Amino acid sequence: MRKQKKEIKLTPANKTAVELMVFDGLKRPDAAKQAGLTDHALRTALTKPHVLAYLNECQEVLRTSLRPRALHRMGELLDGKTETIQFKAAEYLDGMNRGTHTIGATNVNVQVNNNVSIETPGYVIDLTEPPTNSTKQIYHLEANSDNELISLDDVPDDE
Repeated sequence: MRKQKKEIKLTPANKTAVELMVFDGLKRPDAAKQAGLTDHALRTALTKPHVLAYLNECQEVLRTSLRPRALHRMGELLDGKTETIQFKAAEYLDGMNRGTHTIGATNVNVQVNNNVSIETPGYVIDLTEPPTNSTKQIYHLEANSDNELISLDDVPDDE
């Protein structure tokens, strides 16, 4: 018989400690103590993927729930004391600085490298259509054949 894999579950103490840190703003040692854990045990638990996933999930819930309050506060700052405060609030509400508050957004970075070099080692594959009377096959081009390969003998070495 196969040994069944044990389902990984978040313990009630770890769940309580994570929620105390995120929603009540407690420091890790204080949250651990209130949840009945040692600070070391909570720190170790936070290295586990399922505990860390729950922490990230709670943080996203908190961020999402605070966004309406932040939006109202920015609206209040439109009537701020200085023009700088008014401008920053208007800029935020207008979306001119979206790079600084893309909470909940997904960022995708794509890097494309194009390296073109004169020398391309390897095989040469001829994709031109063969004459109608010949069969299709892969063959080796000789250096002295009709389709002579480019020779780099005349190119000086860089020094």
